[in-house]
Amino acid sequence: MEQVGISAWPRTELGKGSSGRLRRGGFVPAVLYGPGMDENMCLKLRAKDVEKALSTHSSGNMLVNLSIEGGQGRTVMFKVLTRDPVKDTIEHIDLMNVLMDRKVIAEVPVHIVGRAEGLAHGGIVQQEARKLRVECLPTDIPESIDVDVTSLGIGHSIHVKDLTLPSGVMIKEDDKVTIVIVTAPTAEVEAPKPVEEAAATEVAPEAGAEGKEEKGEEKKKGEEKK
Repeated sequence: MEQVGISAWPRTELGKGSSGRLRRGGFVPAVLYGPGMDENMCLKLRAKDVEKALSTHSSGNMLVNLSIEGGQGRTVMFKVLTRDPVKDTIEHIDLMNVLMDRKVIAEVPVHIVGRAEGLAHGGIVQQEARKLRVECLPTDIPESIDVDVTSLGIGHSIHVKDLTLPSGVMIKEDDKVTIVIVTAPTAEVEAPKPVEEAAATEVAPEAGAEGKEEKGEEKKKGEEKK
């Protein structure tokens, strides 16, 4: 598990207005809590430092050596990170204090590895689970859970119970949860005729009948004149 260093400062002013000023000044409001702490701690971190750390770990699972001004340094993890839905800037961070000898629960991304045999027969690989929760010591959190689908034919699948994980890592999901499945190709269905075409097909016989009727009336009138 990679570790990064980030500086933090105590945050005394709280509230929406104070948080807005922090963000405009290039900081992110944060709160630190978790095992080994008597009370929560309100902090501020530089936004660019957080973004730089996250750019090296897309899953967000990393140990952060937090250097707090005027206080004790701590090892933490990003627990909850909230972003602005429009600007995609970080709005707030929940930091969890970590004790290196105590297990934690983290979400780990699932990566599909290999080419399924079923693809050669028109099968479709469907990944049902993108992340899985695991429990382990902080230093044992895997970067990802790799699932090899090479041997999967059409109709075959892999579930949580089929996974093999490193020693000390336990998945906190139901054994029956499907990770990936290879489905049969969808049968092609004949597309319905356009409305205009269908209408033309129905109307055509009537139009022909009207034409015959008109010719019949003209013939009758000609006979009367004679």
